[in-house]
Amino acid sequence: MSKRSCSCDKDYVEKKDYDYERKGCDRKDYDWRERECKCTCGCGKERECAVCKPMSPCPKKILVECGTPGGMMQFNATGQTYTAANVTVDTSCFCKPVTDIYFSSQVSAELDPTAGLDSVLNDVVQQDAEVVLLYELVCRRNGGSEITIGSWTFRRFLSGGSLVAPALDITSNNAQDLQTSDTFTFNKCICSSPCQGCIDYFVRVTAQLVSTNSVTTLANANATVSMGQLVAKIQEC
Repeated sequence: MSKRSCSCDKDYVEKKDYDYERKGCDRKDYDWRERECKCTCGCGKERECAVCKPMSPCPKKILVECGTPGGMMQFNATGQTYTAANVTVDTSCFCKPVTDIYFSSQVSAELDPTAGLDSVLNDVVQQDAEVVLLYELVCRRNGGSEITIGSWTFRRFLSGGSLVAPALDITSNNAQDLQTSDTFTFNKCICSSPCQGCIDYFVRVTAQLVSTNSVTTLANANATVSMGQLVAKIQEC
């Protein structure tokens, strides 16, 4: 290390090696170079100094949108459908957007193989109870047609076994039922698209199967979907 004077008669230090410990920097995280710098005395002359340059990539644009929940829906018949949640995003400010969709909901199911049986003393076979829900992730770009980009299935099943007895005995003594409560989630990564703009994403839930008792023709299963939440995160590719 040496000292020299410039024309303004102020000294400055010419340093060939950087003092890492004094600056508290980690050598591996930075690009250390020597280059010409302006003298701090204000004379306008150049001197050699070390430059600390971050090596991490430049930050990219990120957009996070939280959607609107669709309330609560009880499914007690096959074919029922409703929208559990939806979210709208605008990707027009992205060149190559990558969208990550995350959905969560609560699902409660009740399975009762003897549901609807009365106290008439006729022999009745306890029957299987089952509920199957289809979750579909659908998108609609700029008000256009709907496109399904993913589907997931929720299923709960309870076997009725081989029990044969008077209806009164099944209902009051031997019947088995099942109640469940689950968090149902999924996520979907959607690669960049050349067509940016406003995109609506929504989750449609459809009851593919809600079982019924063949004797009473009444449903012996049902499911309730609630607290649906849809979140979209968009980032430049």
